Amino acid sequence: MRLATVVIICHFLSPQISNAQTTEQIWLEYSPTHSFANNYKLGMRGSYRTNLEEPHWRSIELRFMPEKKLNSHFDALASLQFLDTKQYHALTSIEIRPAVGVRWHFLPGKRVTSGLMARVEIRNVYKNESEDWSHTIRPRLRFFASVPLNEKSMSPDRVFYATSFVEFFYQNDEDIQERYANRFWFRLGLGYKLNKKLKFELLYNRQDSKNTITDNFDDLTKENIFLFAVRHKLN
Repeated sequence: MRLATVVIICHFLSPQISNAQTTEQIWLEYSPTHSFANNYKLGMRGSYRTNLEEPHWRSIELRFMPEKKLNSHFDALASLQFLDTKQYHALTSIEIRPAVGVRWHFLPGKRVTSGLMARVEIRNVYKNESEDWSHTIRPRLRFFASVPLNEKSMSPDRVFYATSFVEFFYQNDEDIQERYANRFWFRLGLGYKLNKKLKFELLYNRQDSKNTITDNFDDLTKENIFLFAVRHKLN
């Protein structure tokens, strides 16, 4: 966590990049979760994403996220994500993104929840205009933390909490040339646990992306993302 903190501080205190572009986005998410016997769980997520400037684009996401709790420190993860994106000038794409990974809880049972999540995803992108598929593998590494604000733990109802993570995406394959390749995420927000089934989160997400694989880091696209999420435990 110390390394991630240093990276974040250096990133945000660095001089403004002259060639950088900055845009604003709105994301809306609904994430239901169903628990099963033997520590299995199925998470799902539906989201709508769009930008606030011209030209407009929109993306609709559906994701399935099964996981297995191995012990108090480790969870085994998998996911299958579908993305339908309509961009400017009628450019559209469909992406199918399976992934596997592991989540490591640093200090389970403590007031501050923190850990690391490592994933490897396979990106399969179909572009409607060219009618062809592109395929590549991308690792992701996330450090996360959250803390209740008005209670000593997350167990009671009506708990306010702070949540944050930093995540790195790395792609070295030139088969997919677009701005969703290499990127950095920093997220910070406030959550409210109404009861054992419902949580609401209002989040700010800073997203820095390289426009293509061959671009250098003087040509980052910077995006300010404002996200409202509903987390729903079904049982």
